[in-house]
Amino acid sequence: MDSNVLLTINGRQWSGHEEPQLIRLTTEGQLLRLKKFWSIVYDESDATGMEGTRTTIQVEDEGSMILTRTGSHEMRLTFEAGSRHITRMNTPYGDLDVSVFTSMVESQIDDSGGFIHLGYTIDINNQEQLNTRLDIEIKKSVV
Repeated sequence: MDSNVLLTINGRQWSGHEEPQLIRLTTEGQLLRLKKFWSIVYDESDATGMEGTRTTIQVEDEGSMILTRTGSHEMRLTFEAGSRHITRMNTPYGDLDVSVFTSMVESQIDDSGGFIHLGYTIDINNQEQLNTRLDIEIKKSVV
């Protein structure tokens, strides 16, 4: 995969009153403009526990986002502020039912890069809910 952007991904995940677990990842990826959305594509690494997985984030012009993972971990999540979406996630350890309620979707992207801010609650197999905040900074690579 040719890289044309540098992605800095900051994630926080927590349930209940526990301290947020922080995840920070910097990786190369692609930023593509298609008809009515931006597409950001990158390969997961062993640092995320999803080596062998390609992640695509589709940022729709009207504001919603779709995150698709293919490879060792497969899933498709739709993020639309104020909406709940249910999907199935295929992992090497079995299939999981995933419910996502999106509280915040913000993005600003152009040819030079931009950012994505996502806030959502994820419920896997009707177990304890995990609150997630994801901030992605997109910078055009300098060759």
